[in-house]
Amino acid sequence: MTKDELAEINGIKPKVVLLDGEEKDVSSINSIYKVKRTFDHFYCTCPAWRNQGGHPVNARTCKHLKSLLGDEYEEARLKFKNPNGPPPKSTAKKPASKPKAKPSSKRKKAEVDGDKDDNEPIKKGQKPASSKGKAKKKDDDDDDEEEEVRPLKRARKPASKKKDVDDEEEDGAEVKPARIRKPASRGKKPAQDDDNDEEEDDDEPTTTTKVVPELLLANKWDIETGPDPIGWWISEKLDGVRTYYDGKNMISRLGNPFTPPKWFLEKLPKDVTLDGELFGGRGQFQSTVSIVKTIFDIPSKGHLSFEKRIDFLKELFGPGGKYASDLVNIVEHEKAISRKHVLDKLKEIESLGGEGLMLRRPASEYEGRRSGSLLKIKTFYDAEAIVTGYVPGKGRHQGSTGALKCKMESGKTFNVGTGLSDKQRKSPPKIGAIITYRFQELTRDGVPRFPSYIGEAIDKDEPKDAEIPAHRKPGAKPSDE
Repeated sequence: MTKDELAEINGIKPKVVLLDGEEKDVSSINSIYKVKRTFDHFYCTCPAWRNQGGHPVNARTCKHLKSLLGDEYEEARLKFKNPNGPPPKSTAKKPASKPKAKPSSKRKKAEVDGDKDDNEPIKKGQKPASSKGKAKKKDDDDDDEEEEVRPLKRARKPASKKKDVDDEEEDGAEVKPARIRKPASRGKKPAQDDDNDEEEDDDEPTTTTKVVPELLLANKWDIETGPDPIGWWISEKLDGVRTYYDGKNMISRLGNPFTPPKWFLEKLPKDVTLDGELFGGRGQFQSTVSIVKTIFDIPSKGHLSFEKRIDFLKELFGPGGKYASDLVNIVEHEKAISRKHVLDKLKEIESLGGEGLMLRRPASEYEGRRSGSLLKIKTFYDAEAIVTGYVPGKGRHQGSTGALKCKMESGKTFNVGTGLSDKQRKSPPKIGAIITYRFQELTRDGVPRFPSYIGEAIDKDEPKDAEIPAHRKPGAKPSDE
């Protein structure tokens, strides 16, 4: 197996070792953030990490990463990944200075009033304390980093209201240009750029100004009511990192740059664009450090039918192709003959440790937007948990509930915010209430990954964990093909 370059850097090891895909919760005073290892970098869900647009993705840090991995390790890692970049700022506290005299006692009262128990739901109409002019220092220990990176205030629109925009390229254009995302102007909400999958959102944080590729995004296929799949092309849904190759560089679905080795890029053609994933193998997302590029489409040939595009890819990367390599694979497809065929294939892939399936409409063109020509299928699990508290909302949810603190039947705790309506955030389920939540898999720590709130389970009086097959549990080894 390839040596893990992040296991030790210049003789310095991290305080906590994270394998590829593994994540840990790091607590602040009022918030819990997730730190995760993805391929050659770590990321944190805190605003400070997300808004470091001037730094490569694999050379960003924050106080939560430093706390978990260690200051010395983080300094070595950033120097290793970005030799010419600035060194990380130390998390050591500065000597206390004498407080300046305050003009009135009103601000002090506002600060005291704002330090409420986060187990108390936010009352309807309640507004957070604020002051005009110079912003006061909050109790949250993330403030210093947020001030350093000066994040934009962003509010996300519900996915159901997202507006799809057709591509505006000239006929016959070979290489499709990516669009430029500009910073949101004051008073306007920026367009949401997610894939309606919470897990995909969390993998790639947004920054303020970047080049965002126009990729074909999938809708969800309902197992019971979805369209007839006969004649559609079935492929495995890869549990990797979505990657766009523009003929020169690799960037993420949200425009963040990847930094693969130069020799890897040299194995790719320069006159086409490619859509695929960095994928380490079925069931290996949380342990692999050996990544290959798996290609499933070629946007620069988007005017051709899907079948012709696949044939073109096989000419480039298939056996005997000019760019054939064991580091570049083309995803395999088979034609669906019935709905039962699709469901049986889903069961087969999941039994092998796979994530799910994709369905591609025959003869479809490549559209740089969300489209019904591409459908995704995954098995989800429902479970019940007891509400133990509340996480205050931020951004457009400020002044209401950001997430519910919950406890599983197993005793493990987690937060769930996705799925809550604005009305439910203002009047959340009471502490002690049993709720139903939905998730796709468990983390290595045995808690749901990206859970979604379904509703109150008024007929239940205690939490109940989902019954998950052995091959879907954390740490289970996938079956051999």
